[in-house]
Amino acid sequence: MDELIPDAPPEGEHPSAALPFRRPADYYSSPVGEARPLFPRWVPYGCGTASIIILLMVFALGAAFSSGALGELLEVMFATMQGEIDKMFTPDVNAAQKAAFDAEMKKMRDSIRTNRLTLDRMQPLLRTMREVASDERVTPAEAEQLTREMHEINNAPAPKRK
Repeated sequence: MDELIPDAPPEGEHPSAALPFRRPADYYSSPVGEARPLFPRWVPYGCGTASIIILLMVFALGAAFSSGALGELLEVMFATMQGEIDKMFTPDVNAAQKAAFDAEMKKMRDSIRTNRLTLDRMQPLLRTMREVASDERVTPAEAEQLTREMHEINNAPAPKRK
């Protein structure tokens, strides 16, 4: 039990002098001049500056996306998806089916880039693409289904803008 209780400090020495660390009570009870700050002086300024820069970047990205950059981002996403689906075609998908798929996808990507196509209208196609690509192979029937859905989206009347 004696090893758990530290020996009393020598006479005239502060009780915390025997400890290898500074106790919170010693920190708060010491005069302000003796108290060493927890963080360097530059930390509040550095973190404040970083947060202001991050907020400005968020506002700038929001403005960019609202002015049409979202369409370009979606177009790049669909271009990537087209390349991935082209790689997943099984050998029995013929050249005419591949060409029809690529033509409809190109037409849809052009509509996305020019903001003539809303994300709401593409939701069923995205769902179908996810289901078709889940097994990492696209059969002729699945290629026809994707082409048909893209054709319906491409030929649907444009939504009225408010």
